Amino acid sequence: MNGTTTMNALIDDIVTNLGDIAGLDTLWPRGAVHRGGPHYRLRGTVGPVSIGMDECRVFGTLIQKTRPARCFIIGNAFGLSSVFISKMMEQCGGEAVVTLDNQSEGDGERNAAIAQSLTERLDCRLLSNRKGESPRDIASVAGEDPYDLILIDGLHRHPQVTHDFIGVREIATDDAVFCWHDYWMLGIPQSVAEAQRCGFHCVKINCSCEIVLGTRSETVYDRIEALYENTEPPRKRLRPTAFLKACHAMATGTLNTWRARTRHAR
Repeated sequence: MNGTTTMNALIDDIVTNLGDIAGLDTLWPRGAVHRGGPHYRLRGTVGPVSIGMDECRVFGTLIQKTRPARCFIIGNAFGLSSVFISKMMEQCGGEAVVTLDNQSEGDGERNAAIAQSLTERLDCRLLSNRKGESPRDIASVAGEDPYDLILIDGLHRHPQVTHDFIGVREIATDDAVFCWHDYWMLGIPQSVAEAQRCGFHCVKINCSCEIVLGTRSETVYDRIEALYENTEPPRKRLRPTAFLKACHAMATGTLNTWRARTRHAR
C-alpha cells in the first residue's frame, strides 16, 4: 500500500473503533473553515470535536517525510489525533508520543477513559496519556529527552495558547516542528505571532480547521512548506470574534438562528 492508502486505512480503523467504544456523530462532513473533514464528536455531545480526517493526512504526511522520534501533544480530547499520530510514528520508526490534558473539556474523565480504551485497542505502544495542567506540568510529564514534534491543541484562549507555546519550547529540539491546530480560533494567532517574534518560520495550511506549522530551522521549514498545497503565511482575520461565533453556531446546530440574529442587528 502507498502512504495515502495506509493513512486512510488507519483513519477508518480509528473511527470504527471509536464508534464501537462510545458511538460517534459526524459534524462538518465537508469541513469547517475550508473544505475537508469530516469531523466527529462523541454521540449525543456538543464537544469536544475531533480534528478533520483531512488534517490527519496533514500530520501523516509530515510524519512520513520528517520521521520525528518523539512527539508531545497538549490536548487529547477523546484520543483520535493522538492515536493516529502514534500509529503513524510507529510505522516510521518513532520512539514516544506523550499527551498532556487536564480533562476539563466536555465530560473530561469519560473522554480520557475513551482515549485510553482506544489507545489499548489499537495497541499504541508509543503512546502515554497523562493528566495535568499546561504549562505547569509540561516538564514533569515530558521527562528528560527532548521532542522534535510538538502539537498545541489545548484550551483555545488567549493568552493560554501562548503560555503553552512558551512551555513546550523548553522541551523541544532546535529543529523541532511545532503544530498549532484551529488557527481560526482566538488565542492561536497570538501564539503563532509570538513564535514568529522568537524567530520561527511559519506556514498556514488551509485544511478544514487550519493548521500552522512552524520551526526555527530554515532547512526544516523549506522541507515542510514543500509538502503541501493550498498554503499561505499565517495572518490575523479582520473580524475574528464574528468568525468564531459563526463557527460555534455551526458546531451547535444554531447557524440559521445566528444568521437571522446577525441580519436583524444590521
